[in-house]
Amino acid sequence: MAADKKRIGKLLWSHRATHVVVQLLLRWYRWFVFGTFLVRHDPQLMGLMRGREPAILAVWHQDFVYTLGYLSRWNPRRKTYPLASASRDGGLAAAAAEGMGYRRAIRGSSARGGPKALLALTRLLRRDRRASVVVVCDGPRPPARELKPGILHLAQSSGLPIWLVRTSYSNTKVLERTWARFHIPIPFARGVSMAEGPIHVPADLDRDGLEVLRADLETRLNALADRADAAACA
Repeated sequence: MAADKKRIGKLLWSHRATHVVVQLLLRWYRWFVFGTFLVRHDPQLMGLMRGREPAILAVWHQDFVYTLGYLSRWNPRRKTYPLASASRDGGLAAAAAEGMGYRRAIRGSSARGGPKALLALTRLLRRDRRASVVVVCDGPRPPARELKPGILHLAQSSGLPIWLVRTSYSNTKVLERTWARFHIPIPFARGVSMAEGPIHVPADLDRDGLEVLRADLETRLNALADRADAAACA
């Protein structure tokens, strides 16, 4: 029994030590990549993030790693929860997000556990009126850049506005074999942040109206991504 307790204690200490190291590395990386002259900041997005008004932040899968990294600069003052898929990759994404200062990730997606995750988020947002949420709007399966309707139901039930967010870099490596065609910035690449919002979802909007709005948001987020990509390379 004593040996078991000692082994468990070592495992816990190792886990905590690893967590601390990861947090320190991520904070340094976040400051260097997202907080310096390398990024042109969207004044509208800066105004939102510096305030305390809650929001639902919508991003695409292909840039969510560094978009969440960019948004995490405001985590010390903004209580933000990420929505991560229930898959193994989602578990890694959740761990990374929590390491960057996001609150406990809510797990679920359109492929698995989606309704339960949306219900949990809705209850959380109703209970905590200052909480915000980051939602990766496509995935965890192809096609890429096709907006799933869950974010609309979340905005409708919580009353929070949606903000579309994109960060793009001038020099990136595109992982062609990934379904989302992930973009990985090359070190010292110049970046740009862009946002569009607020977008409110009326509480009385019916199913047909939600589909029209879903298609509109998909078009707008794709257009925002294209503008940011072009601006980063200008």
